[in-house]
Amino acid sequence: MKKPLKITLILLGILFVIYHLLSWTGIFTVYNNPTTSNLPTLELNSKMVASNLTEPKNGDFVCYKNQNGMLGNHIRVHRLCGMENDIVEIKNGTLFINGKNVDKGTDFMHFYTLTESEYHKIKPETNPDVTFISRVGEKKDSIMILLSDNYAQKNNFEFRRRTVNKMDYNSIVQEIYNQNWNLDNFGPLKIPTNKVFVLGDNRDISEDSRFVGLIDKSDIVGTVIIK
Repeated sequence: MKKPLKITLILLGILFVIYHLLSWTGIFTVYNNPTTSNLPTLELNSKMVASNLTEPKNGDFVCYKNQNGMLGNHIRVHRLCGMENDIVEIKNGTLFINGKNVDKGTDFMHFYTLTESEYHKIKPETNPDVTFISRVGEKKDSIMILLSDNYAQKNNFEFRRRTVNKMDYNSIVQEIYNQNWNLDNFGPLKIPTNKVFVLGDNRDISEDSRFVGLIDKSDIVGTVIIK
């Protein structure tokens, strides 16, 4: 074997061992985003790098252990939106932490109601997920689709956003928190010790802490440092 090739193979072998050592210890691990719950920030099946050496703070994406009937044991990714002793509240679809609006300046995904002509006009450039498209209105002549807030604002749709009325009942949220809350009107809730509250950026389609409960702080395996 020629010497340059031998050196290259040795270096590759060393890098391979280092990578797996860092991954095994959680210092530098590549994770897959398994859901659409973080659109538009994180695409489905996108890759990201997380580290357990970085202490997470509100606004960071965290990877944590999760278990459900469909996926079994797996790693989920959501945005950290409430730590120990924080007061979390969602008012008419806007998140407040300790009384401060923390949603301002971030592009989220929400449902918007458009006319049929508006929908067909933007359809080629938005490529909407047909799974979540529905006809609404008394005559079923309007169409509700998921759009990023930035796109909606750019196209003057920001006042067409669908929000859930404060009085609307949500059985899942009530069962978990024993309160008459829903996805757009939630809290105030003080986060207890050793727990965290997480949300997906796809606020209307996300199986996050509103619907599965608070996350054990010990289940966090890393803070996303590269996405």
